[in-house]
Amino acid sequence: MLIYKNTFENIKTINCCFPIEDQYYASNNEAVVADGITRDPTHVFDLSSCTFKEMLEKYPRPSGGEMAAKRVVETFKNSTVTLKERLIECNNAVKTLNDKYIKICDYLQNDYYGAVASCIKIENNILNYSFICDSGVIVYDSLGNIKFQTEDEKELYSDPYIDEEIKQQGIPWSNPDMRVIIRKNYRNNLDNVRNGRIVSYGALTGEESATQFIRFGKLNLNSGDIVVLYSDGFAKFLHDEDFIKHIMEFEKSKFEEYINMKSESDYNKYGAEKTIILYKQL
Repeated sequence: MLIYKNTFENIKTINCCFPIEDQYYASNNEAVVADGITRDPTHVFDLSSCTFKEMLEKYPRPSGGEMAAKRVVETFKNSTVTLKERLIECNNAVKTLNDKYIKICDYLQNDYYGAVASCIKIENNILNYSFICDSGVIVYDSLGNIKFQTEDEKELYSDPYIDEEIKQQGIPWSNPDMRVIIRKNYRNNLDNVRNGRIVSYGALTGEESATQFIRFGKLNLNSGDIVVLYSDGFAKFLHDEDFIKHIMEFEKSKFEEYINMKSESDYNKYGAEKTIILYKQL
């Protein structure tokens, strides 16, 4: 049973007409969350000199991240194949978008439009799931214990090498040269292998290699289980005792008040744009 769905805007961009790069769709038994990839501000290359106000003013509108996320959601809604196959179709749909708007990818302001995503379908007490990168799915049992959670493959496998790359190169992420290196070498790159493992992360950019980063599986559900579909902005909430208590004793107004309070109290941890969809197994 679907009990809640919502996108919480970045706490710093409310009332700024900033693009909403999280998009979602949810029915009684299936859902998708798509998180558009953040764009570089227009005509700003060294981000270290860009103030937050300037970033807001020069952020592209419409945003390619928002457009890609919307395309993912639209494609998912209109498809009836398996979840993995749907995400492959979503990747192809983003390719069509990029073929129209990005003639030559420079990994900066003309970087590929893209999104990451997670999706579910619940049938006969079975949870089917699929995801790419850091959008995910978590399941709590009727007592609030974590029963299952998808991996954040970027955090686990890519970020340590990205951090080391930045350290070794001595160039910060704010420098355009480093953003090109990371986006070109660590996103959808099947040749980036360290110690026998691919350490790139996946994203639905339309590149054929992206499909190799789509994960999928299934899980038996029991009565009282809570299924949560989320974008990465919710990642830091998921293991907090207060968060789990709120979803187990769900009341819409109290839940939203709690999320907004946490977002305002610690922006760096909780304040980013974030989407959540909740289901309860009867």
